[in-house]
Amino acid sequence: MIRIAVILCLCFSIIRAQDTSAITTEYKITVTYGINIIRPDEINDNIRVSGDALGSSANIIKHIPEAAVSFSTRLTGGPQIITARIGRMYISRTHDVSIPETTTSPDITGYTSGTIEEIYTFYPLSAGIGWASKSFGSQLQIEFIYALGYIDEDQSYISSTGARTAYSRTLSSPAYGFRLAGNTTVAFSERIGITFEASYRYIVFDDYSDERTDKGKKIEFSAYGLSGAVGLSILF
Repeated sequence: MIRIAVILCLCFSIIRAQDTSAITTEYKITVTYGINIIRPDEINDNIRVSGDALGSSANIIKHIPEAAVSFSTRLTGGPQIITARIGRMYISRTHDVSIPETTTSPDITGYTSGTIEEIYTFYPLSAGIGWASKSFGSQLQIEFIYALGYIDEDQSYISSTGARTAYSRTLSSPAYGFRLAGNTTVAFSERIGITFEASYRYIVFDDYSDERTDKGKKIEFSAYGLSGAVGLSILF
C-alpha cells in the first residue's frame, strides 16, 4: 500500500508541474494486461480442504491476471479528466480425484476417478475522475466500480466399471468497490505509446447465488490488492 501511494503521489506531482496552457491531446484509449496480487482467504481455505480430502495438489490463489480497456477524456481542456474502464479477470483450479469404491464390506472393489474444475471470472466496470498531463504522459485517477463475479464448477467422474457422471453449476455475485490508479505513457510515435500502470483496488464478492436455483451461497472472494499492468495507448 505504501509503494502504490508513493507512485501515485509522484504521478500527481508530475501532472501538476505540467504547463496546461498548450494541451493538444484530448482523448486516450488504453489496452492493458496485468497481474493483481490478492488473498481470497475463504476460497483458499476451501482449496486446501478439498486438496486434503481429495488428495489434490491444486495451488491456492495468490494473484489473478486481468485484461482491460480504458478510455479517458478531458473535461474542459485542462488537466481534469473523466475515465471509464472495463476489465476481465480469470483464473481456474483443477482437482484430480480418486475415490475408493466399496460394497457392503469394507473391502475396496475399485476406484472412481474424476476431475473437479473451478473457474473464477470477474468483470469489473468502473468510471471515475482524475488528472492528466497535457500530453497524457502521466495520469492519476480514482474510479468507482460495479462488478459481476462468477464461479463455474464442473465435475466429471468415471467408475471402475466405466459408468460416467457429470455435474456443473454457476454461482454469480455483484460487487461494488473503488480503484486508485496512476500511469505513465512512453510515446514511441506522435499518437501511440506504451503505458505502465500501478493501482490499488478494493472489491469483495460476497453475495453469490446459484443461477439455476437462485439460492444464496455463503462464499466470499476477496479481490482487493495491488496490481501492475502494461499496455498500448492511442492518443488523439
